[in-house]
Amino acid sequence: MKEKKKVIGSIVILTMFIFFMGVGYIISSSGKANSKEEIFTDSIEKEHTNDIITIYVNGAVEKPGVYKLKENSRIEDAIKIAGGFSENADKDKLNLAKLIKDEDYIYVDKIKNQGDTLEAEKDGINNQGKININTASKEELRTIPGVGEVTAQKIIDYREKNKGFNSIEELKKVDRIGEKTFEKLKDKIDVR
Repeated sequence: MKEKKKVIGSIVILTMFIFFMGVGYIISSSGKANSKEEIFTDSIEKEHTNDIITIYVNGAVEKPGVYKLKENSRIEDAIKIAGGFSENADKDKLNLAKLIKDEDYIYVDKIKNQGDTLEAEKDGINNQGKININTASKEELRTIPGVGEVTAQKIIDYREKNKGFNSIEELKKVDRIGEKTFEKLKDKIDVR
């Protein structure tokens, strides 16, 4: 009789275990379906918000400011939305066909008098003594404190791969340049 009670008790416990496992499985599978739907909905929403980019246009344009454009717009589109070039804009320094990205800063230089043009600016050093990381040679980059031969080459490699730097903050994406190094360099560099 005791043996029979043990068998019946074991069967009852096993049945309850199977029942609770089944209920748990059903509940967890319905939760997974909801999370998949949420993930899908989130990704669709993100796709739609990525269709618009925000940029800042400044310098020799009629209406400098922050503008929203469609993704895959070009610098030419940014200049048009900013009212076009002003009279004294140096149009030759910009690649109007270049694609722009979200958070880009586009600066249109003013034309300088013939006597004001510095040879050093053409080479990568502007009149404030800052190094233009978009045009500087390896030797010029090495004049920046903390930039050696390897780091200078990494800056040039990144610049060539990504068709230039759009902001000095983009320098942080270069291998070997972290936040501390960037803080030391930021006052000595420029992208115009």
